[in-house]
Amino acid sequence: MFKKIILSEFLTTVNFSIFIKTIYLLTFRLPFFKYGKEVCLLEKSLLNYIGVKKSKIISFYNGRSAICHCLKLIKIKEDDEVIVSGYTCVSVSNAVIQSGAKIVYIDINKNNLGIDIKKLESNINKKTKVIIIQHTFGKPSSVNEIIKIAKKNNVLVIEDCAHSLGSEYKGKKLGSFGDFSIFSTGRDKVISSVTGGFLIINNKKYSESAKEIKKKLIMPSNLLISRNLFYNIFGYISYKTYGFLSIGKVVMYISRKFNIITEILTKEEKNLNYKKFNYLLPNSLAYLALGELKKIDIYNKHRNKISFYYDNKINKSNKVYFLKKDEYNNNYRYPFICKNEKEKKSLLKYMKKNNILLGKSWSGINIVPYGTSLDRTKYKLGTCKIAENISKNITFLPNHNSIKIKDAKKIINLINKFYSKKSS
Repeated sequence: MFKKIILSEFLTTVNFSIFIKTIYLLTFRLPFFKYGKEVCLLEKSLLNYIGVKKSKIISFYNGRSAICHCLKLIKIKEDDEVIVSGYTCVSVSNAVIQSGAKIVYIDINKNNLGIDIKKLESNINKKTKVIIIQHTFGKPSSVNEIIKIAKKNNVLVIEDCAHSLGSEYKGKKLGSFGDFSIFSTGRDKVISSVTGGFLIINNKKYSESAKEIKKKLIMPSNLLISRNLFYNIFGYISYKTYGFLSIGKVVMYISRKFNIITEILTKEEKNLNYKKFNYLLPNSLAYLALGELKKIDIYNKHRNKISFYYDNKINKSNKVYFLKKDEYNNNYRYPFICKNEKEKKSLLKYMKKNNILLGKSWSGINIVPYGTSLDRTKYKLGTCKIAENISKNITFLPNHNSIKIKDAKKIINLINKFYSKKSS
């Protein structure tokens, strides 16, 4: 028996076009599996899209490798401090800690879930060498204020744009403001090539070092590249059969159990033991990313359309905290913040009963994903109370390219019904 299940995350970046392209890559394009022209074309296209044509760019196997090599490029020392958001991914923590630097977590503000300016100012000192500006869920952080503070204290800025490809601040694309910027084309990002990371060097002082970094990178094995590509095949089948006798769940379980596909984050990464930062981006994955980059404005326009529809139709009297939206936000995720953790769990359960799985990947813990070893991230509970509180109470409504207005209407009606019952 088939029932339509609406997913908020995971499998949602796999579409029929990517499915067909992946089969093509695994058959007719095998001679260009590792090397080819697509990596260079992708790099040029990305620089043009962001509006930094003269900057240098390096492609990596994933985004955390880009962060790690950026810190090496800066020549971070053991006593140097790197400031990051108190609400972030373990990949960022891993890259900073593996560089040898001391990681400093700063609490966030409620307006954009970015670093709180006042707390940033009070934590900067002579040992601070880098600030990583994270544009969380595509929402621009307080760019001008942070860069002003950085320049005043002679500190370098890395923009973490893993969520924000296409977002703008004051008419310019994010990723064009910092000394460096990081982008990702992982399977759970704005566009997907299953995995992929990019370091853009805007600071001319460090431009010449790009060639030296590239020389030290190695190509992943054919097996590893294939496992990434297999994700698009098994992922597409799983997504299309998710509501049919749980076939989709079985497909994903088998493909993960027998290591047919790669994981977004492995157990060693959650325990901060990941040290494989020296892989190049294979040409086959660049081929996928290049095709998706051409569609990014279509994807972001759709995300905005669904997100604005939620804004206008969800009953504001529910007193649920919303982030402010604007036209410069790619709305990579639509965060829905409940009053408390109990309410969130009730909402998730209620929606699941109605075949809607709300997003939980950035929920339950402030150094995501859930299951991350906080001790190894060097994070001490109570350091970032706002980040801890929001991470406990946050969930996400689906706004990806497969969500239609009729799907959004169903979600809105269920949410409004859920809160009307609670208030009665």
